Amino acid sequence: MTQREAISKKLRFEIFKRDKFTCQYCGGKAPDVVLNVDHIEPVAHGGSNEVLNLITSCFSCNSGKSDRKLSDSSVVEKQRKQLELLAERREQIELMLEWKKSLSNFENDIVNMISDYINSKIAPRSLNVNGKISVANWLKKYETEKILDAIDISAKQYLKYENGEIDIESIEMFFNKIGGIIVVKSLPPIKQKLAFIKGIARNKFSYWDDKKGSIILSNYIKQLENHYDEENLLEDLENEVLKMTKDAKNWSEWRNTLENWTSQISAWQTKPETVDGSTNLKEYSLEQLESFVSYNSFEQEYKIKALEHIGTIFPKFELDTFRVTLKKDLILFLKLHNDTENGETEYDEAKEYIGSHLQFAEVKKYFDFDEEDVNLFGTLLVLEPITNQLLKEIFFCCYYPSNNAKKEYKDIMIELNIKYLEKNVSR
Repeated sequence: MTQREAISKKLRFEIFKRDKFTCQYCGGKAPDVVLNVDHIEPVAHGGSNEVLNLITSCFSCNSGKSDRKLSDSSVVEKQRKQLELLAERREQIELMLEWKKSLSNFENDIVNMISDYINSKIAPRSLNVNGKISVANWLKKYETEKILDAIDISAKQYLKYENGEIDIESIEMFFNKIGGIIVVKSLPPIKQKLAFIKGIARNKFSYWDDKKGSIILSNYIKQLENHYDEENLLEDLENEVLKMTKDAKNWSEWRNTLENWTSQISAWQTKPETVDGSTNLKEYSLEQLESFVSYNSFEQEYKIKALEHIGTIFPKFELDTFRVTLKKDLILFLKLHNDTENGETEYDEAKEYIGSHLQFAEVKKYFDFDEEDVNLFGTLLVLEPITNQLLKEIFFCCYYPSNNAKKEYKDIMIELNIKYLEKNVSR
């Protein structure tokens, strides 16, 4: 009689996995049934523990079968086919691994070729290991041609020579700029031009706010898009904005000029009509609307701080409660403006509309004074129109005209602005 050799837990688990934890006789599945590993050729008849002779069987089927050999060969055939399929999959995986290795070698060859090209620009210096890692990272994101173009551009702009020898400091600048040039060159034409303009401004001005600069340029482009196609936009950026950026003396002059241009363009009010007479209104994404509100909020905060500084001179000004009152007035203003029966819609009507609203605003009480304030009366008389103007500008930052835009966009911006005020304006 043949000695039964115990089946290890590992082997039993492999058989269960192969058979998908299903009895190959009745189709019962764990955990509905208790599974065993059965011998197709019974151990009593010389059956071994080889994979081909083992099969998943539930307790009932295994007990009923006893040591009788299966006369039906379908199960054996099924197992043989599964093993053949596993063998085929293994072979394919091995082929894929070989292909992956060859691909990895090819990528390494490209990294070395690009590194050699960079080395040719900075000879007798050469890239270190970290430099080659940077090259490998570029290749994961960008085409080889764009990387080579960026190397040429950076070399032309940043590599310097003294007495026929390359300047060591310029080598670092040259290499560090390559990644940025690749990114810019991968952008759409208009974004490339905007990035170039910001680069000029960043290098030219002693002070530059990159976030605000981006918002200002974005608002300018949005207004021009109502009137220009891409070709005309690029022409305007080249002939007007880039030229102005090169001529501007500082950040303030650059910002004020672009903001004035943006306001002028918004007043053009050209609304293209379709054949049926309806107006084609510009589509905006939520991100663009948030950007517009964010820009207005930045401008508003600067003016509020200026008003707080001046307000300390007024006898009735209370710094602790000023922002709370101002927030309430601004939210009321936004809600009234959201009602089309109360709010005006065009920029040229804003001045009168805001002025009439301010007459009844509670925040005005902080800047009241009378002749009894003898010592400060002259000073307060001079400062009064300044505070009035600042208040108008603060409220104007919460004013969203609906020209060239759907009413729903105005409603979204008003809602975003109210959320911002509730979160940030009061102390």
